[in-house]
Amino acid sequence: MRASFYLRAALFVAATGVLSFEGFPTYADPADAGPQQEEAAPPTDPAPEGEGDEVSAPDQYIEVAPPPPPRDPYAALLAEQSIKADAPGLIAYLRGVRPSADNQKLIASLIVQLGADDFQRRELAQRQLIALPRVPGEILREAAEGDDAELKARAQWVLAARAGGNTSSSVAVACFKTISKQKVEGLAGLLLDVLPLYSEEFVLSAGREALRATAAEADAPILRKIARRGELEARVAAVAALAGVLKDRAAADLMTLLSDEEPRVRLAAARALADHGHRASLPALVELLGCRDLKVRNSSSAALRTLTGRQTDYVAWLEPETQAAAITAWRTWIEREGRTCSLHYPLKSQEPELGRTLVCLYARNEIVEFDAGGHETFTAAEEGGCPWACQGLGNGSRLVAMYSSNTIVEYASDGKPRTRIPVPGGPMSVQRLESGSTLVACNNAQKVVEVDDQGKILWEVSLSGGPCDATRLDNGNTLVTLQNSNSIVEIDRAGKEVWKVEGLHTPRTATRLDSGNTLVCDLGTGKIMEFDATGREVWSQGGFSSPFSAQRLAAGTTLISDTVSVKEIDHTGRVISENRVQPLGRVWRY
Repeated sequence: MRASFYLRAALFVAATGVLSFEGFPTYADPADAGPQQEEAAPPTDPAPEGEGDEVSAPDQYIEVAPPPPPRDPYAALLAEQSIKADAPGLIAYLRGVRPSADNQKLIASLIVQLGADDFQRRELAQRQLIALPRVPGEILREAAEGDDAELKARAQWVLAARAGGNTSSSVAVACFKTISKQKVEGLAGLLLDVLPLYSEEFVLSAGREALRATAAEADAPILRKIARRGELEARVAAVAALAGVLKDRAAADLMTLLSDEEPRVRLAAARALADHGHRASLPALVELLGCRDLKVRNSSSAALRTLTGRQTDYVAWLEPETQAAAITAWRTWIEREGRTCSLHYPLKSQEPELGRTLVCLYARNEIVEFDAGGHETFTAAEEGGCPWACQGLGNGSRLVAMYSSNTIVEYASDGKPRTRIPVPGGPMSVQRLESGSTLVACNNAQKVVEVDDQGKILWEVSLSGGPCDATRLDNGNTLVTLQNSNSIVEIDRAGKEVWKVEGLHTPRTATRLDSGNTLVCDLGTGKIMEFDATGREVWSQGGFSSPFSAQRLAAGTTLISDTVSVKEIDHTGRVISENRVQPLGRVWRY
């Protein structure tokens, strides 16, 4: 093997057989990614259409007590990289990924370890090199062209994996989510150092959440300093964290940042002010409606709608020049009513929307994902699975409901199954909850269940109306679509019905919007409808061919799947974009 400067610097490590650098102990056994479940035989009719049952209200509630705590999926992902999900392990990981001369040498040491005699050490080094946020490509390419066959092959694999996947991002999300969950203190400085290493919004969102969880009042000086001057991603994160630790006392700092030259910093400051009911946020958010950055326009528009409850003709996805009249209308309204209007705050935390569309092709037993440009970026297949519903996760995985095999499969970013979860019937919806458990509507079993990652039922309710969609709401209740009962019901933890819409025609999905309204996909009428809290229909668009799902997006548009295509429409029903891929089940934009 040809020795480079980096490799020679690490040869002593290979000779001693010892390598342990911050966050990555060498001798830990690889973690089990989760139990593998055998597939159940598909039912006679794999395509869930469901007709003919009589209308029936919720009739039975069963809760298993005491349930074991669900396995933490983020801790499991960290374990795959031999990173301990505790304060020392997380600190070591963050220190290990910070750019430094020592870490460059340690990266070179890992590359040497790719050719170690011990198989487990080779495997661990390979996983860690894939998981690090930044690895100099020239070092890997040099190793991939060397004479050592084992090292060469593994270096080539690392290069290919880093080019085609986001394992490093998934590990970072797992680290950040664990910090948030455990509220690990004293990590503000480390997080501000590592956040600029990442570019994916779902990673940055998790990092900002972690910074808010770890930051204390003692961190205010460094947060204030970075918010004013630093790398952009660190600045955006520092603004929200500063507001979190100082609350109303951060108002003076935030007001200053409203005039910052970076639109995303101005947006972060405006949202932080809005969270505390400061009316100065209103004109700042309106001015951002004319920003060139679509994400900034989306977020500003959503914040204004939530704060004021005002519906307008502004459409974020159109070029700002075309929206001059709508922006002027906002300015006029704020001048007249901004000082006295009721404000609804704090703002709901935004899930980052990346423009990825996950599509279930049930008859082909395939799951495909397209980026914002319509290019295929992910695919997975399961023979006989009949994938019907899906969800993109913050850890980079894709969660898919396999109707015919009574299974929920979590796919890693490379398309390989990470976890298989058995459920008691054909799943037609799937939702990963904050606790790490999974909510599933099991249509042919007439149940909605909450399960851990081994299929252990933590909560269930029997609903004889053909549950085909279930969503856990912020208030702890569950919104269930009953296709055979032609209704949508909201039930509490005891299974008691607290809200209902009737008179539908084979509804397929229902989503509670930030406004409090409920978006419904009604297959029988070919309509997408929106109902207010009283059950009154306040908006609808029709003419769709047996629609299966509807999702309201951050821009205020609606994503719909039917037998013809995946299409995005505006509030007038105008089709903005369309992808004619078939045969479709449900889709998910994230």
